[in-house]
Amino acid sequence: MRELRKAKKMTLQALGGETGLSVGYLSQLEREQATPSIRALNVIARILGVNINWFFPDPEEQEAPEAAIVVRASRRRALKFESGIRDELLTPTLSGQLELLRCTLEPGGSSGNELYCHKGEEAGYVDQGQLELTIESEVFLLNEGDSFHFDSSRPHRYRNPGQSKTIVIWAMTPPHY
Repeated sequence: MRELRKAKKMTLQALGGETGLSVGYLSQLEREQATPSIRALNVIARILGVNINWFFPDPEEQEAPEAAIVVRASRRRALKFESGIRDELLTPTLSGQLELLRCTLEPGGSSGNELYCHKGEEAGYVDQGQLELTIESEVFLLNEGDSFHFDSSRPHRYRNPGQSKTIVIWAMTPPHY
């Protein structure tokens, strides 16, 4: 839950305000010191933009020999943001050094108006549509088939400037979610 909240750039106070749950209770949930009710999980999942099943790994899938290596297209975990972005996790776990995402941006969808930075590296491939990538003061317009790589400590942001959806295969180290 903490990783999802941070990915949404929400504080515990903001999540508490949106869900009606106390900050103390949410903190206990994040530290696995409390057991959530189904109602609480439903509310938290809705605010964080995921289905409630995000919090429940499929036991059959976890026991499958391929679970640590393969992510089936029909079983991807996904996050949906209000800004018009949907991220699908393509790596089986976030415990390694690499995170791979399929990022779908609706027309006008963006990471926000503010530049942000974090530790690590990012690289991507524009599979469909256009991506406007801003790194510090430089703005790059990428089209289908273009790719990119940059140090994530450089302030950056991105958006879909087109009239159709954009799909980017995005790799990050270390995992961001």
